[in-house]
Amino acid sequence: MAAKSQDKVLFGAASVLLLASLGWTVLQTSKLGALRESANTGLTPTPYTPAGIDAPKVSTQTWPVAPSQTRGAEWVYDVFTPPEIYYNAATKQFSVTPPSTAPVAAAPEVPFGVELVQVKQDVFRLQLVGYIGGEGDYRGTFENALTGETIIGRAGKKIPDLDLTIRSFEVKRNRTRSAESMDIITIEAVAVVLDNKTGETYSLSNKSRLIKGTPFALLKTDGASEPAPYKAGAKLTVGAATYTVLNVVAEPASVEITKESPDLKEPLTKTLTPGSPPEAVPAPSSPAPTPTPTPSSSPFPF
Repeated sequence: MAAKSQDKVLFGAASVLLLASLGWTVLQTSKLGALRESANTGLTPTPYTPAGIDAPKVSTQTWPVAPSQTRGAEWVYDVFTPPEIYYNAATKQFSVTPPSTAPVAAAPEVPFGVELVQVKQDVFRLQLVGYIGGEGDYRGTFENALTGETIIGRAGKKIPDLDLTIRSFEVKRNRTRSAESMDIITIEAVAVVLDNKTGETYSLSNKSRLIKGTPFALLKTDGASEPAPYKAGAKLTVGAATYTVLNVVAEPASVEITKESPDLKEPLTKTLTPGSPPEAVPAPSSPAPTPTPTPSSSPFPF
């Protein structure tokens, strides 16, 4: 009986809870309907009307005129337009204006002032040029190099004018073998002479001249009628210019000379040869030719 009473209590409680839930649901549904009605009645559609927009205010400004740079009045350029920069090799300066390309008249050339006529060599004062006679009775034919006189003599002959004595003289037959293995015989006259001044002896041959001493140059200067002999180390003066003979060469004939003058910035050295006039020297005051302007790739002045 107690169990049945408890079930009745639980059933009754559940019934009360169900009724309460139904009542709450009905109440909330009525409130939600009222809200919907109030929302629908408060919204009234309004037609779209476009609004006008005022045009923006626009102000314009111009860049100020580019001022001159500190380098000079011609150095004016815009911000976004750099100048073309030129380099003048004559003045060794940069510029925004092209250098003048006008042709410059060539300055007159100044003659070197000295001409080589001939190069000679000192020869021994007695030369053997040949022989006369026959086997056992040969005599030499000599030449006095100072006077051109011909002298005939054999061993023991004295030549007072030249202060020489012929100590020996002979005619030799020289045998040589050619490339074809053939014997070639040549005849050579040989003399040994004594220099009575110095005590030295010299061997002379009719095959070659005996050269004794250094070569010398016959130089003709501007205004001179005849050339004069000069050896290496000699100096000569022509007007305000001073020339120094540095070297004289016999074969091939040439002479090396240095010219010094107040008109020259530094000494000028030339090699002269006979028969060809020396190259003229450019005048020291002649201006250098202006080069063709070349724009620099740099956008900024230097």
